[in-house]
Amino acid sequence: MDTETRDRILTCVYCGQEYPAGTPASGSDVQVLTEHIKICEKHPMRLSEIKVEKLRAALIGLVGASEKGELEQMEAMIRVAPIPDQDKVGMLNAIHLLIATA
Repeated sequence: MDTETRDRILTCVYCGQEYPAGTPASGSDVQVLTEHIKICEKHPMRLSEIKVEKLRAALIGLVGASEKGELEQMEAMIRVAPIPDQDKVGMLNAIHLLIATA
C-alpha cells in the first residue's frame, strides 16, 4: 500500500462518516463501506427503499395477499377466472411484482 492510499481517509459522501486512514475505497476489501451504505440514513437508497415499501403496501391492499404461497394461489385462480383480460393482466402484474419484491 503506497503512502497516499495509507494516509487517505475514506468518507461517505452522503453523511460525512469517516473511516480510518487506509480503509480501502475499492476492490475486494470494501466491506466497511458496503456495510455503511446499508445503514446510512442519507444514502439515496433509503428513499428508494421507502418508496418500494409504500408501493408494496398499496399493492398488498389491492391484491389482498402478501405471502408468496398466497400470491401463487391467487395467480392460478385469476388465470381461469371469467374476468376481462385487461383486469387479469393488471392483477397478474401486481402479483408478480409482489412476489419479485418480497
